[in-house]
Amino acid sequence: MNVCNRCGREIEWIRTTSGKPIPFDAEPVFVIEGDGRDTFTDDSGAPIVGRVARPEEESPELPVAFVPHWMTCGRG
Repeated sequence: MNVCNRCGREIEWIRTTSGKPIPFDAEPVFVIEGDGRDTFTDDSGAPIVGRVARPEEESPELPVAFVPHWMTCGRG
């Protein structure tokens, strides 16, 4: 398990398709693709642009992706 050295939350390192390792929140989220401007990354490192699905929108048909940790880091 990796943790952020600033806030202490669990993170996962994923290598993007460009080859750069980036820290992501450990818990994946469902993404509404094309509805929003945030960039997420799937487990293969490919980017997905959209927004996090609200609980009532979550569905197995939606893409699952990881949130870049810089978007949520509390910087403890």
